[in-house]
Amino acid sequence: MSETKVLLTGAAGKVGTALRPLLTKRYHVVATDVVSFPDAECARVLVGDLSAPGFAAEASRGVDAVVHLAGRVGPGVSFEETLDANYRAVLALLEACRQHGIGRFVFASSHHAIGMLPASGPYDVDAAAVPDGFYGLSKIFGEAACAMYARRFNIKTLCIRIGNADSTVADGRRERLWTSVSDLLQLIEIGISGSGFEHALVNGTSICPSPLLSLESAQAIGYRPADHSTDHRDPGFVPLERLEDSKTRCVGGFFAVSELPSLGWKL
Repeated sequence: MSETKVLLTGAAGKVGTALRPLLTKRYHVVATDVVSFPDAECARVLVGDLSAPGFAAEASRGVDAVVHLAGRVGPGVSFEETLDANYRAVLALLEACRQHGIGRFVFASSHHAIGMLPASGPYDVDAAAVPDGFYGLSKIFGEAACAMYARRFNIKTLCIRIGNADSTVADGRRERLWTSVSDLLQLIEIGISGSGFEHALVNGTSICPSPLLSLESAQAIGYRPADHSTDHRDPGFVPLERLEDSKTRCVGGFFAVSELPSLGWKL
């Protein structure tokens, strides 16, 4: 096991739960979430709100790298609901990295940052940022915040636009941007200890047919995916041609056709 100490946020979420046992085999993991969760393998478990004053600094004290998965997600998430979890928490963690001298920050971004682009692809990270909702919009903010802290304070940051990280592939749209937990772990490990970048933005998928996301930028920093999405189809897999056309027209799928929540204030 490496002596590297890693803070994992969102550790009780879907992706965090899948990654946690793999990360604890390699690193000393401090895990945190807003809800309690049992984990005997982590070096430390903390429950709290990363946007609350002081909690991000407390959680990150003594670690060498931060893997930030936490955040509000969903097509119906309002702008107000993203402010603490997806904006303030990101800045609080980056600022804690600056204050504690933590040199590595891995940010879980999302394909929903380009969710309104046509589902033609493949798109690399130089494609126009066209989010499909307030969740995707917050991910663009997080990417920009990482770039700022990287350039200003010499914190190596890696932003991963994750495709679909379910354990199995549910349908033909998700088959085009699915990622296995082991391939995602490989990218995270590049963020924790890789070289050749100051700030990098990459797509995070496994090997997919007719991919929506290009892996060229990820491969440039050493990523070599091993898993194929076609090998991990769910027993109830629905082929692309049987899906409702409106939900496959854009990269973001269902998110892109869902009603955008009201801003919550009168103009």
